[in-house]
Amino acid sequence: MRLPTITNDTAAAVWNAMNEAGEFDAGGVSVEYLGDESEAPLANMDLEELMDALDCVQAKYAGKFANGQPRALGGLVDVDLIEPIHSICGKFAGVDQLSDLGFWRWLSNVSMGGHFWNFIAWRYEKKEQVNWGITSPRNAVEVLLYRSWLRGHKMYDPSLDDPYEYAKRGSSDVWRSHILRQDFGKDVAFVRAFLDSCWDKQGNRVLSDTKIRQQLIPALRSWTSNATYSHLTYDECIALVTERAEAEI
Repeated sequence: MRLPTITNDTAAAVWNAMNEAGEFDAGGVSVEYLGDESEAPLANMDLEELMDALDCVQAKYAGKFANGQPRALGGLVDVDLIEPIHSICGKFAGVDQLSDLGFWRWLSNVSMGGHFWNFIAWRYEKKEQVNWGITSPRNAVEVLLYRSWLRGHKMYDPSLDDPYEYAKRGSSDVWRSHILRQDFGKDVAFVRAFLDSCWDKQGNRVLSDTKIRQQLIPALRSWTSNATYSHLTYDECIALVTERAEAEI
């Protein structure tokens, strides 16, 4: 399918209208498309499965959060978004198109008459436009729906009982700041080793956020600034992370 894409300015205009009035003029939105012109464009009707999936996520947490918003427990919501966003959006197009931030701006703000805009507003107490994709590609990992897809894309492993096991492991802050923003976050074996060193198979913490943020991450940055890790196997990555953890913590 050809995916819709919009600019920052267009997304900001829609965002402001939704924030002020809860609706926007769809006819005034300038949309371009990614992909082969011989293919059909992605339309709202194609998003009904995704809409239903995210509605189920929201219903799952209804009444469980103060003021109806996830707040500090929003990481639970983020984990539940990974599989449906990755699997359903993967039916629409390939990685090249899905890597375009403009598509995620359109999905977050314009699609389904702003339905996903409202979902993101429920997820976040503070309305920061970056969560809706209104930012530069440099900050794309801050965008909720894109980050959900990226975690699934990066760590999906069909050989596991749960192919999304590693994508779901780890807090949202760790993924955003300490995996996706780091050079070693590009290497799947290293990310798996990092997650296995910080959380057990049941998802329980082995290391606290403070120790990860203040001690382990700086130690790994220091090591990777003077050495390469891309040639390392998973077991070698585990040994490296363990050695850095034991040396610094």
